[in-house]
Amino acid sequence: MQLKSTLKQLVKNNPLYKDFIRPMRVRFKEKALAKLDDESYFIKRHKKIFGYTPDFRNPQTFNEKIIHRILFDRNQIYTALADKLKARIYIATTLQHFDTAYNTQDNIAYAAGGGGNLIA
Repeated sequence: MQLKSTLKQLVKNNPLYKDFIRPMRVRFKEKALAKLDDESYFIKRHKKIFGYTPDFRNPQTFNEKIIHRILFDRNQIYTALADKLKARIYIATTLQHFDTAYNTQDNIAYAAGGGGNLIA
């Protein structure tokens, strides 16, 4: 095992490998990944990171649920909310329609699932 790791380090530190072979391998891998469709790309990436093949059509873990939303739920609001500035604009326009006469402190606490009175 020691010999294998020593040999691997010799190859990695070789100038021929660093300057020619490694960049060529990286370019080849990037081109191969660019040809994949979205789902295949995410499956390959997820398997490399987590070590198992995910099921994005029936997600079980949090990571799978996020990728499921990226792949299958193409709602434009997610794109807007991911952008800080667009999210602030969206919230500002939503709050402009907020009726302050109806939404008293008691109604807000009730809507939020809290008790009757808020403690300040």
